[in-house]
Amino acid sequence: MRNRHLFTVLVSVLLASACTKEEPLYSATLHATCRDCVVSYAAGAAQSKKDTLHGVPDPATGDTMAETGQWTVQLKDGDNLFLRACRLHPDTNLGDLYVWVDGSVQPLEASADSAQDCAEINQIIRGR
Repeated sequence: MRNRHLFTVLVSVLLASACTKEEPLYSATLHATCRDCVVSYAAGAAQSKKDTLHGVPDPATGDTMAETGQWTVQLKDGDNLFLRACRLHPDTNLGDLYVWVDGSVQPLEASADSAQDCAEINQIIRGR
């Protein structure tokens, strides 16, 4: 009888510890609009990733217009989010840089005019 009671207590403790509440994951959509730039991003402790946006040609004029890239990451409340767009060339004719974050997290945005090299968000994320 004593062993059965001990077994019941042990099973109850194991079940209670297995039922700990998990932190919810939030989906953040990262955006960057620029021409000839490198976009770096990282969520939480993950290693940063990079992508290059060269621009898109306007079929009517042949001019190269700014391109918008989009990436989705998963974060926990309180994780750090890093998003940066930097120019490949210091040419002021390439226009402004824009980065912004939306989704199930608080919206964030940053921009850089033609005199600046990078637009950056480096902030702790809070869910909505």
